Amino acid sequence: MNIFAATDAITIFNNPRKWTSTHIVNIIVIIVGAWIIRRIIVAITMGILKQVVKKHRFATESDRKKRIATLDNLLNTASKITLYSIAAIMVVDELGINTAPLLASAGIVGVAIGIGSQSLIKDFTNGLFIILENQYRVGDSVSFGTASGTVQASGVVQAITVRTTILRDINGNIHHVPNGSIIVTTNKTFDLSGINEDITVRFNTDIPKLEELINKIGKELEDDDVYGKKIKKAPYMAQVAKFSDQGIVIKVLGDTTPGTNLAVRTELLKRLHKAFIKEHITPFLQASEDIK
Repeated sequence: MNIFAATDAITIFNNPRKWTSTHIVNIIVIIVGAWIIRRIIVAITMGILKQVVKKHRFATESDRKKRIATLDNLLNTASKITLYSIAAIMVVDELGINTAPLLASAGIVGVAIGIGSQSLIKDFTNGLFIILENQYRVGDSVSFGTASGTVQASGVVQAITVRTTILRDINGNIHHVPNGSIIVTTNKTFDLSGINEDITVRFNTDIPKLEELINKIGKELEDDDVYGKKIKKAPYMAQVAKFSDQGIVIKVLGDTTPGTNLAVRTELLKRLHKAFIKEHITPFLQASEDIK
């Protein structure tokens, strides 16, 4: 089978002026048309997405712009690949090259690639929903887990793409997590971070006095020039949680701005330690796994 159609091949080499007058306009129309159609599709689709990606009640305008920019890049890339590929095939056909064998081969390759890229498509789809729903943002502290509760990875979000999420853990390690593998996401710093601390004291401790002391220190932190800016709800004694073998378990709660809970918690415990020594209160601090 000849690659070039016979008549077009003769025209190109024997009468290039005639061929140019016949086909060059069509080629220009194809290229310009593909560019215009792509621009129109991107403009309309982004207009719709901007309405869908409304400002989240916890997100900042900067977060919203980042999400729209990510979607814009994705849409531009996808539209370029799709429309320019179609335009290229049409131009090749206009040149007189038989595209049927090429399309047949491309179809076979496409099926093979499609079978092997199912996970990639899943990554793209999940990434799109993560960005649209604003599940987490760069700078948030998150944990990814399975439906059974097993933690896959945790850390601070460094970057979000439509294929992967990049985390840096507390040891400085970087984790590249495919979006398609994320089942359960726990965002620890969305809008606020929490202090959830259990303090165990002796059975003979004066509980009303202890409550007054904890609430006083929490108020002092809230009024502090440095830590006050980080506190949304001052640490306070929330309840007498339970009796344990060591004594009475007191639960202390509080809210801070995103990502500042560890600094506020450290200062709270330092001040409580100092106050407990002064008031002759002997605590047993339990490791809490509930710090948000």
